[in-house]
Amino acid sequence: MLAGIESARLVVRIETYIWKSGIVADRFLQSLHAAAARGVRVELLLDAFGCESLGDSYFNSLRAAGARVVHFNPNKWLRGSFRDHRKLLTIDGEMAVVGGLNIADEYDGDGVESGWRDFAVELRGTIVSALDASLDEMFALADFAPMAVARFAGGFRKRRRKSLAREEGPTARLLVSGAGTGSGRLQSVLRRDLSAATDLTAYAAYLLPTGRIRRAMRRVARRGSARLIVGAHSDVRLVQWAAERLYPFWLRGGVKLYEYQSQLVHAKLIVIDDIVYVGSANLDIRSLRINYELLVRIESRALAAQVRQTFDADLARCREIDRTTWRQGRRWWYGLRSLWAYLLLVRLDPFLTRRGLSKRS
Repeated sequence: MLAGIESARLVVRIETYIWKSGIVADRFLQSLHAAAARGVRVELLLDAFGCESLGDSYFNSLRAAGARVVHFNPNKWLRGSFRDHRKLLTIDGEMAVVGGLNIADEYDGDGVESGWRDFAVELRGTIVSALDASLDEMFALADFAPMAVARFAGGFRKRRRKSLAREEGPTARLLVSGAGTGSGRLQSVLRRDLSAATDLTAYAAYLLPTGRIRRAMRRVARRGSARLIVGAHSDVRLVQWAAERLYPFWLRGGVKLYEYQSQLVHAKLIVIDDIVYVGSANLDIRSLRINYELLVRIESRALAAQVRQTFDADLARCREIDRTTWRQGRRWWYGLRSLWAYLLLVRLDPFLTRRGLSKRS
């Protein structure tokens, strides 16, 4: 990403959920300042909730250098509900990087010896135009006023038809989710790929998918193989507790679960036969139904094989969960904790989020 910024000639655009001050952020600021100084247009779109830790003056010097810095959903009543969870870098309309990495020190490392376990992919070709167009739409929506959301939703279908040709190339396809984007499309494409698959290999930072997707995933295990790496530890314990309620469901259906021990897992990476999904979206309710997300669907046997090779190597750093050992050592109140977290995240959170938006429409 830094090399891309340093090579930029025309424009650098960054969209991120979290920008946290530290060594990594300082390196990016330095590179962006240098880019702006040589005449490159610099644009940042930062989620207001994810960047709350930054002071109002943090980007003043970058703005003074000519950069455009916009906060997504600055409304203090809504920012905790609707978030721009996307992570995207585009350079000169020619190269893009998508994945799960935010701009923060936690992501600096190899995910084995240091840093969170996460992934990103560099993209070139027509998919970059689709990503840039999608970023334009997110900038237009940034103030997240109810009327802006309504206009966005009303015009989305027309824009989607116009951009369909460039986002659905022979190997790469952009899928997005969030209010007004037709989130069901992302889920329907994912379910369609799962419906015929015999192999599912995935890293899941937060494993709490919708009922239809979880059943489709379990059917893959019955036809062939389904393997998931989750984290032994999580930066969002509530989601981990809720996810644990579904562990018996996965194990009864033949899905193999592995807890990664070396570092915290933050990855969002799915391989379905020879199709790779990579981007910001987790396999959880909030990513699939609430937050603004992006996934790139890549048809590539070589990339799928590379991900599986990495996955297989990571199994040596995992502890397999099985039906017998899973129950051992679990106290009775763990089940109540998981039930409470599950109901909160799967039932209450979506209800309150949608209700909050409708009240301000």
